[in-house]
Amino acid sequence: MPLAEVVTASTVLLPLLLVLSASPLCHGASGHNITAILAAHPNFTEFSGALSRTGVAAEIDRRTTITVLAVDNVVMAQLQARRLKPDDFLLVISLQILLDYFDAAKLGSLQGGFAQVTSLYQASGKAPGSDGILNITTHPGGRVTFAQSGPSDAPPPAFYQKYIQETPYDIAVLQVSALISSRAAEAQAPAPPPDAALRLTDLLSKNGCGGFACLLAATADAAATYDRSIGAGHGLTVFCPEDKAVSAFNPTFKNLTADGQLALLLYHGVAVHYSEQSLKEINGDVNTLSTEGGKNYSLTIRADGETVKLSSTAPSTARVIKTVLDKAPLAVYLIDALLLPRELINNGQGRTAPSPAPVAAPAHAPTLNPVPVLAPPAPAATLPPVPVLAPPAPSPVPTPSRRPVPPPEHAPAPSPDEDNAPPADEKNNGASGMASWTIGAAVAAAAPTIVLLL
Repeated sequence: MPLAEVVTASTVLLPLLLVLSASPLCHGASGHNITAILAAHPNFTEFSGALSRTGVAAEIDRRTTITVLAVDNVVMAQLQARRLKPDDFLLVISLQILLDYFDAAKLGSLQGGFAQVTSLYQASGKAPGSDGILNITTHPGGRVTFAQSGPSDAPPPAFYQKYIQETPYDIAVLQVSALISSRAAEAQAPAPPPDAALRLTDLLSKNGCGGFACLLAATADAAATYDRSIGAGHGLTVFCPEDKAVSAFNPTFKNLTADGQLALLLYHGVAVHYSEQSLKEINGDVNTLSTEGGKNYSLTIRADGETVKLSSTAPSTARVIKTVLDKAPLAVYLIDALLLPRELINNGQGRTAPSPAPVAAPAHAPTLNPVPVLAPPAPAATLPPVPVLAPPAPSPVPTPSRRPVPPPEHAPAPSPDEDNAPPADEKNNGASGMASWTIGAAVAAAAPTIVLLL
């Protein structure tokens, strides 16, 4: 081969070889670096550090077609407050890594609004059963959630909030509202301190929520549920209505059924710690502590500028007017109105307790039906008793002629006297005429019986 051709070929191939040698495909690795991606976002330093400490970052960088569900520093503080064992901490972090590519466009076009995906935890071979298989669901209004598949007692879902970086079919980094946890990890959550309820009610009482705190303390099941949520994996957010709102509703609250009272109190709590910033980013429905089994008592949270509004079936929308506490695992916000669960009202469980039945009146002797009268008596006349018929005489009894009853329209007009009583002569004539007519009618009615006896 001529030297000129060799030089020409080397001039073309050498740069190509250099490019290929630098390509991640030659090294069996992807072209992304998860810690470098997150380094540009200060709110995710804790999550990035967790990826590095557990070795999950290296696993992400080794793979392609992957999705990372990242959470901000506030959510990571909740995880760290749980003091999980290293293996359980690794379990939770591995659940945030999906072994498929999902960007915002793909999430919005899921067939049937649903998909299942394997997490890095499931792929590790350490997950029992279907633990580590995640459901992705698109809800009405476009909201997307990520949740553990399986029974209804699984930990609450995480909401998609925004994308951080999308490199098509290589890596998508998405921000979600909460960490996806596992039942195995939840079992390791430390029990709440015994005086948690006392501290919560004391905190509420000192910050304009004394009325609500009293209702919580008086309802044992409600207080216990709040206690458990404070020490659970995702923390607790309390929307505490101010005292004047509770005072105005107290008469209605006292008339609710026991189940209705409990549901209303639990409706003011969410089993996730939402910071001020994350609260403004929800813009959708969240499940409250009232949600259990098939009952889905959701609350709508939306941001209107810098104001957070909560929608329920109450006549007016409640507004967050003060941040009482925002420190993982607990957030408490003062609101200006009571929240009424729409599901509770629609199902009729919040109806007032039935009033006592009225005392029955003493029984009376049965009233006999009146004996039918052949014609209505005059207003002021008293009918003489019907005579008892004696045995028939041999001579035939003449049939008296009946006096026709005047129709109502021809009845005598009322007297113009002040006491409205008819004149004495009309009264006597009417009485005597009616009496004679009644006796005659009775005799006429008895005539066939007399003939038969004869």
